[in-house]
Amino acid sequence: MLRFFISPHPTVGSYANPIKFKVEESPYFWWWYALTLNDDYRKLCQIHAEGAPLQDAHTEKEIVMRRVFSDFEDIQYEGCRFKAFAAWWRNRVNTNETRGVYLFAEPYDDTRVEIIDNVEDAKTALLDANSVLLNIPLNLKRKYIDKDIHRILKRHLPMTKGRTVRNPKLSQARYSLSKPAVPSALKKAFDVFDTKRQAQQSGEKADNVEVAKRAKLSYNERTKTDKVSTEANRRRTISIIVSRHISNVKRMIDNAGRGSFP
Repeated sequence: MLRFFISPHPTVGSYANPIKFKVEESPYFWWWYALTLNDDYRKLCQIHAEGAPLQDAHTEKEIVMRRVFSDFEDIQYEGCRFKAFAAWWRNRVNTNETRGVYLFAEPYDDTRVEIIDNVEDAKTALLDANSVLLNIPLNLKRKYIDKDIHRILKRHLPMTKGRTVRNPKLSQARYSLSKPAVPSALKKAFDVFDTKRQAQQSGEKADNVEVAKRAKLSYNERTKTDKVSTEANRRRTISIIVSRHISNVKRMIDNAGRGSFP
């Protein structure tokens, strides 16, 4: 049985030349990207890349990050982030799986519906809390059998479908989202964060309103009758939204170092 992803996995197109918007449609890309922005994790990658011995981890944060590093490994890159992510995602790990599957896919499940034809298997099924052992008299009409099976399964196997089935909280993957995440919302937040960061690195003084303009941030503007009040409120609203996005991204960056996202 093939392993599957509860949350949308990246469909990059060509790994040699990945399509930007396709990569950005997966929350797993933003998880990886958040980790590349984590200063402590980058330092850990640099030490490992230089072949220097790692000092003993003393704090809980250091211990957890070492554990994350053993799975995610080096995320440093130069040039195109989308090519770097595609290469990291499809890199083979020691289980011979691609890293994306190893980290985020649901585990194999080889359970199946089958006929039990011996006493030992019947005993095993009776002791298994995840199994229901049925006795189906073959001399009954099919419609009565189907009706009884439906009644029994309705009691023992509640239906889950749609969003419930794809809820990350039900995931059994090695790593899963802490809650459902909308990729377009993640992109908006990281675009704002990157714009602010680039302005700071270049020594520019860009306030939140200017950051929103450069990041092409859209928002719902409330109508005001007073023009002065409208402009003041508009700038205040934009500033609050930008600050919220930046705060959220900083939290996600920290979470990524702890093996959690968003």
